[in-house]
Amino acid sequence: MERWTMAQIRACNRQRGHHWFERGTLRFFNSRVGRSVYQGPGGVYFVSSEQFEPSSGPAFPRKYSVRKFNPRDCSVDTAGDFQRFGFEHAATDEAKRLARGR
Repeated sequence: MERWTMAQIRACNRQRGHHWFERGTLRFFNSRVGRSVYQGPGGVYFVSSEQFEPSSGPAFPRKYSVRKFNPRDCSVDTAGDFQRFGFEHAATDEAKRLARGR
């Protein structure tokens, strides 16, 4: 099984014409992407976070999502519910669990 790094995932996604990691896309959603990649028999996962900032009023709390990378076509999808986690460590635990195939 090939071991992926976040840099490789970003490059593959860009080379296949996807826009998930483009600066403008990340800025629009106020996204941050974790540096760690969790992979195993269950797939390749990482954690991202987004924070909605309305034009008036305070920003909403930052929430975390588990993302699944597909090495065949270099696409990225949400694993489970978008912004399911209020804490990064909870999303990281879920990414690790999914990668183990459980």
